[in-house]
Amino acid sequence: MPLPVPNLDDRRFDDLVKEARERLGAHLPELTQISPGDPIHTITDLFAWFTETILYRANLIPERQRRAFLNLLQVPVRPAKAATGVVCIDSAPGSASLPALVRDGAQLRGGKQFLTASGELQPTNLSSRVLIKEVIGPEALGELGITPRDLKEQFGLADGQEPTPFRPRQFSVGRETLALADSLDQALYVACVAPKALAGQLSVLRDNLAGIVINIAIAPADDQPDDLVDSIAPRTLVWELVNQGNDGRTRFLPLEIIADSSGGGRLAGVVRLRIPRNPHLLQSFTDADPMFTGFQDLPPALEDPEESARTAFWLRLRCPDEPGLALGYLDLNGVDVVAQGLRTNQIVGMGTGMPDQVIVLPDNQVDAASIQLQVEENGHWRTWEQQDFLAGQSPEARVYRLNPQTGYVYFGDGVSAGKRVSAGVRVRALEYRYGGGQETNLPAGSIKEIVGNSSLRVRHLWPLTGGRDAETVEQAEKRIPKFLTHRNRAVTAADFKVITEGNPVNPVARAEIIAGFLPGGSIHAVRRNVPGAISVFVLPPLAPALGSTPRPTRGLLKDVFGYLLERITIGTELNVLSPEFIPVAVSVRVEVRDRQTEQQTLQNIRDALIRYLWPLAPGGADGEGWPMGRAVSANELATQVARVNGVQSWHGLALYTRPDEKAPWQPLDEGEQLALSDYQLPELLGVRIESGAGSLKLPDGIGPASGEQAVSVQGIAVPVIPDLC
Repeated sequence: MPLPVPNLDDRRFDDLVKEARERLGAHLPELTQISPGDPIHTITDLFAWFTETILYRANLIPERQRRAFLNLLQVPVRPAKAATGVVCIDSAPGSASLPALVRDGAQLRGGKQFLTASGELQPTNLSSRVLIKEVIGPEALGELGITPRDLKEQFGLADGQEPTPFRPRQFSVGRETLALADSLDQALYVACVAPKALAGQLSVLRDNLAGIVINIAIAPADDQPDDLVDSIAPRTLVWELVNQGNDGRTRFLPLEIIADSSGGGRLAGVVRLRIPRNPHLLQSFTDADPMFTGFQDLPPALEDPEESARTAFWLRLRCPDEPGLALGYLDLNGVDVVAQGLRTNQIVGMGTGMPDQVIVLPDNQVDAASIQLQVEENGHWRTWEQQDFLAGQSPEARVYRLNPQTGYVYFGDGVSAGKRVSAGVRVRALEYRYGGGQETNLPAGSIKEIVGNSSLRVRHLWPLTGGRDAETVEQAEKRIPKFLTHRNRAVTAADFKVITEGNPVNPVARAEIIAGFLPGGSIHAVRRNVPGAISVFVLPPLAPALGSTPRPTRGLLKDVFGYLLERITIGTELNVLSPEFIPVAVSVRVEVRDRQTEQQTLQNIRDALIRYLWPLAPGGADGEGWPMGRAVSANELATQVARVNGVQSWHGLALYTRPDEKAPWQPLDEGEQLALSDYQLPELLGVRIESGAGSLKLPDGIGPASGEQAVSVQGIAVPVIPDLC
């Protein structure tokens, strides 16, 4: 329970006046008949005001002590934080030549809020269109009245070449998530389109674009907590230029990444890519038959054929570690911005030669990391160093202390807390940024101009986020229990679970910890009770569905490992693993109460079995997911079937499994359980539910029922263009 903060004296002005008048009445009874306008009342009010001021200063003592206590714990009060984000800056659409660079530190404005650009930008007049090759399933293909045989004949595919149909899917950037979940090749295609005015000057434009660095603004589909941004491990994105060689084959030329402030799309930031110096590598792919647009490795078709003809070049974006990458935003001509004003070369004061001199900067809410303070010495400017504490510094140490909230700069005493500022010398701020707070979280469309440059057009389609007000002492005190319990330090198994499931890098829906577990070369060569070893088994979030088990990707395992690695103690041998999934199939026969709702009842049984064996919530008996290592029993599943509304009785339930993908499915004997190790989970791949008496059969569509391995056929990507009337 937190200790109450004492109030040394809670009397206010009215209380003090009343008390003074009562004392006057007791000691000087003759003054009780004096009228309200008498000077004695003025004197009483004056001394009451003096007393209230003294009490107010006395009550500040606990506040100072609390601040000192926070400093001793190294839990400083957080200053205000400015919002950050990206904006896009385009050049004039009527010229094929490129304008001058937008330099680092350029000032932008959104209403009354000034912003500072971070990094250089070469503006272009290109605009982007983002597409994927969206897979068309068998059912959707049938609804279009098209069969795989039709596609084979249409595109002249040879025997053994099977078509994989897709349709081009063009995103509305800034309004919907750019997801690769339904992509045929797990790639985003970016068409860089020239304006209408340059439709006949593409060759000139490509000559000017060759060799430049283009900026691409990207943002994640979900925001990351501000406090953990610095600990987020970058993700590898592969950027490629789409090109067709003389042999007609599509090539993907990797582009040089000059810089990436987004951490691979982890945060809102800018990727800077070097375009090849050979302009002939920049192509639009409009020479081919429109029917073949997107065929095999070609880029998909744009919605507007005119824009397709004006495409200067195509880019492709992939993420090998996360094939299902999802971004919130992607656009050309992006630049990082921070919602802070910028002061440069500003004289902020003169030295007095006195100890503990204080200079007040023109602004408060100063970004402490950006300030460069200089003091004049013998006609030259000398940079002084910022320190959190001046005590203990040598008399000649050129140091100062900054209060970011107030903008106060404290210098030393020339004895034991740093050097004094000599009398008559100038002090200047070479550079610093200022501003912050909740009001800097600007919605999309707020930033509209570059200060001093009206020839460039600003597009602000993604909101600025991360701004927050300065922290109060009360708010800082609330962080002390969390700080002292080391919730950001993984020591116990509970720490590992909480930190893993709460990591901001890559979402984890469930984490299970096995201490002393060491998998060795494979998970089957496991060693147990190894001192210092700990294994974390993770599962990503996913809704219950048949045959869609939430398996962690290599990128998820890598991200969680990197995040935990910074939080473990010395000597810990960490492993981040995927559980081993044991394939399971279920066949059940039931008797339903009402034949009119038979199909709905059978579907409810199917959903109940999928949900009960699901490794995430609401699966399992406790609703937290099927426990790792818990055996699967046919009798237990039959109980779940019997609980479904509409089931009158059940005739039988069979449980099938197989040791590996090449082995046949085998039913378990009656009463036998499927035993699982503590690192294994069931994976439900097939369900067969029938009504009435009869024999139990293996569910359809779960793979070969014999020892023969299914033949894998490499599909050919073919576009499906529906007929339009």
